[in-house]
Amino acid sequence: MSSTPRESKRTARERLAEERAAQQAAERRREQLIRFGLIAVVFLVVAGVGLAVWASNRTSADPDARKPAGAQEDGGLPFGEASTPVIEVYEDFQCPACAQFEANVGETIVGLQEDGKAKVVYHVLSFLDDNLGNDSSFRAANAAGCAQEQGTFIAYHDTVYANQPATEGDGFTDEQLLSFAETAGVPDQGAFETCVQESTFGGWVDLVQANATDSQITGTPTIVVGGEKLDLSSAQSWEDVSALLTKAVEDAS
Repeated sequence: MSSTPRESKRTARERLAEERAAQQAAERRREQLIRFGLIAVVFLVVAGVGLAVWASNRTSADPDARKPAGAQEDGGLPFGEASTPVIEVYEDFQCPACAQFEANVGETIVGLQEDGKAKVVYHVLSFLDDNLGNDSSFRAANAAGCAQEQGTFIAYHDTVYANQPATEGDGFTDEQLLSFAETAGVPDQGAFETCVQESTFGGWVDLVQANATDSQITGTPTIVVGGEKLDLSSAQSWEDVSALLTKAVEDAS
């Protein structure tokens, strides 16, 4: 039996109403995710835990492992002319919260370093490989070490985060890691490729992870200023996060 015009109109209205409801629900979920992203990052950085959390048994590594140019004894990569205070950034290239933090607060960190107000030390971790069942964090960290060897760590670091996969766990291919070097302006692409393919700084990657574990760094991102984990309990926005970080640096000076 065919439907009447009145029934067809009612069906169309119902379908449109369902579509509008679905769109509104999707928008609410999107807004919730955005809010959760900020709230979770703020809370977990305060707690020193981070959205990515691990329980690693890797508490030792070769202290004599080859390190990239300029690396500290613990493997951290320092930047800036200031001696104190020190902003320590613990991060994992596969960590979505780290990418959010970098996108919103990274410019503040670099600004404090470039203005001579703080030294910044990056600790590139690799624990998410265990959680996600891949080796992308290790390979990306090694590649960042290869970039550091040629003086382009920051540019490479920023490029990796700008191209982080939308889905956590998808990881990076070797081809992507090599292409990031071109984007970041690594001078000697051939040397970089060899460094990546041979995992030249693999021992350094393990050393950084082991030292972070021994230092009770249990997740990413973790930000330490002047030896104290950053307290963002009062932050309501990314602007607040940047302001509190700047104040922590001023208070530690």
